[in-house]
Amino acid sequence: MPFKVDATVLLYITFIVGGVISLLLGAISWARTATLLLPLPIWVPAITTLISPIMVLTLIVTRILSTRSNNETTRTYRWTTISRILDQVQTVISTIVATVALAYLFPDRTLSCNLDQRWQEFFKSKNSHAIRSIQDEFRCCGLRSLHDRAWPFKDRNHGDNACELQLRYQRSCFAPWREHQHRTSWMVFAAVVLVFAAKIAFIRLSGHRTSWMSAQSQSASRGADYQRISHPEVQDEGDIENGIHEETRRTLLPQSNAEYRNNWEVD
Repeated sequence: MPFKVDATVLLYITFIVGGVISLLLGAISWARTATLLLPLPIWVPAITTLISPIMVLTLIVTRILSTRSNNETTRTYRWTTISRILDQVQTVISTIVATVALAYLFPDRTLSCNLDQRWQEFFKSKNSHAIRSIQDEFRCCGLRSLHDRAWPFKDRNHGDNACELQLRYQRSCFAPWREHQHRTSWMVFAAVVLVFAAKIAFIRLSGHRTSWMSAQSQSASRGADYQRISHPEVQDEGDIENGIHEETRRTLLPQSNAEYRNNWEVD
């Protein structure tokens, strides 16, 4: 026996699961960006994390308020306008976030350049904490090679191979750092796509609910009309009480007169 799933159930699942997974992906990407000091701007995963609950709350509150003000034209117009503005703002923000996330994925040269610039900023400012955190996280030394701007920094007491000798790490940090940047950018992009999917599912659910309520109201009005004419015996009883009987309601036809004849005069 084939398994059938109602379209409304699928829309509910898409709305709930899409919103939850989008929130989780945004939070994970935010934590990774902050912990691994990725070149992705921190505001990108931060907005991705916040846009999911904000979108859900905005849609629900707008729907409730618009439903309550159905009988008030002014308030209905006001909330409809606010809803459209918020929807447009969220769409623009989500599009910007998705575009920035893709910019840190493609092309490959851009991603490599962003990683190199990020590491160079740490090295130029002698930010030993940042470079050491990356090296300890991936158990690596330097960016492009074991001796490329690695910590401990080269000075009178340390050479280029100080990290390799002291920490015993045998690989550079570029490959694992690049991989995590790649995954984090995809997480942000997927979260934005799920936000759009959840929004579409909610809009479809609202349309289904409105159609269902309209059908119910029409059925109720039809039922009321049928109820008024479904009991003819009640009307007959009322007519009898008023002295109107069946015989008096019959249509009287003219009686034929047997004595009526056509007299023809013959001259």
